[in-house]
Amino acid sequence: MHFAVPLCLILITVSLVFQILSLVSTPISSISLSSYSGLNYGVFGYCDESTDSCSPRKLGYTPHVELTSSGSHRQVALPSSLRFSVTKLLVVHPLSFAVTLILYSLILLMNHRHLASSTAFLLTVAFFSLPTFLFSLLCFLVDIMLFSSHLRWPGWLMLPSTILIAVCCSLIWNVRRTVSIKNYEALQEARTAASVETYSMSDWPVHEPVAPNNPLLEPEVTYTSTFVE
Repeated sequence: MHFAVPLCLILITVSLVFQILSLVSTPISSISLSSYSGLNYGVFGYCDESTDSCSPRKLGYTPHVELTSSGSHRQVALPSSLRFSVTKLLVVHPLSFAVTLILYSLILLMNHRHLASSTAFLLTVAFFSLPTFLFSLLCFLVDIMLFSSHLRWPGWLMLPSTILIAVCCSLIWNVRRTVSIKNYEALQEARTAASVETYSMSDWPVHEPVAPNNPLLEPEVTYTSTFVE
């Protein structure tokens, strides 16, 4: 248990860094989840490499976006040829980051001695780690579905992020089981100690030694002397 909590903090920190790299993708930065047909795609929009112009920053793409200063529009197609309504599923990226950040805060609270020994709190953290894992996995699956073979390294980082969260989930459940067993053993020892009656030496009855009814008499020694005249 002493090493499980720090290890979980390290794993979740690395997972958060991977998710941040996906969140700050195009059009927030030059990082992109996918590149296709001269367009760079990110969580909150996409940019045209030739004109260096980007779509509005929002969740979900629109099929026609003004990309040039002349007011012309360009037909945008996803690498997977899916409809643009499906791109609203990219909302799982900020949701996954928020849920992972909450899990990170809960793991920090596990360093508190009182909460670390509370099976109810540890059970809450363990159950909360499950949707955290599912959200991270869903991010990777959505990226694969939208960008298919054109997915770049920021999108692939969601796979190791999911694996790290899965390892952390396993450690949290193991900590919860260990603490539960220790608390049960401590409770059983307390019940056993309470069921055994103990007495102090002062409470024990003291019996005076009883003299025998017919004590032995000490032998009498007599002396006789004979005088000879």
